[in-house]
Amino acid sequence: MIRFLLLQITAHTISDFYLQTNKSCAEKEQKGFKSPKLYIHFLITFLCAWLLSFSFSFWWVALIIAVSHLLIDAMKCYASKCKGIFFIDQFIHLIVIVAVCYLWKSNLPDCVNGVDEKYIALLLGLLVCLKPSNIIIKEIIKVANIKVSKGNDDNTEDLPNAGKLIGIVERLLSLVFVLLGQYEAVGFIIAAKSLLRFAEGDKAKSEYVLIGTLLSFSLAIFVGVAIKLYYGL
Repeated sequence: MIRFLLLQITAHTISDFYLQTNKSCAEKEQKGFKSPKLYIHFLITFLCAWLLSFSFSFWWVALIIAVSHLLIDAMKCYASKCKGIFFIDQFIHLIVIVAVCYLWKSNLPDCVNGVDEKYIALLLGLLVCLKPSNIIIKEIIKVANIKVSKGNDDNTEDLPNAGKLIGIVERLLSLVFVLLGQYEAVGFIIAAKSLLRFAEGDKAKSEYVLIGTLLSFSLAIFVGVAIKLYYGL
């Protein structure tokens, strides 16, 4: 069951974070059932769940996951102003996936049994450390209502999307170092980046970025440690 559950969480990660844009998410939240993007996302969710089941006969269970996903996303528009709605939404999606895998565990396809769980977990860990982590960090900062004062300077980043790219690279490095047991290297990266940011001179902005940095490293370390502890890597 764990192997199949990991595959379905991977399918959810791909469909919910990689195969839809911020624009389509905003439209779904505004229009709910009236949004065409909602039904496109429903189809993508169904296909991802079905394909990563590696079983033709799993289509009807994949359909249950996709329909529940559609209903949850549509209802989200009525609570779009609720603080932390992103985390509530993701939690409900995961609960549905776990429930489906548990209820149908005796009928789950056998064709994935040859795939080593730890490789699926590694793939999922890498996927989580890329785009999803950027979104999670942004949502945490939003929930905490942390803002940086711009003053007379409207430019909060020197290069467009540079912060996102830096975050992705640091999380990938941290994940690799944790899996290799090189915790000192992770500490070195954290210290180096922290010193660099505080050397910029803008204390408010540096503290704001440092919060994002610590969250970024925390997510990568958590994923890495969880994989190591469970699979004994």
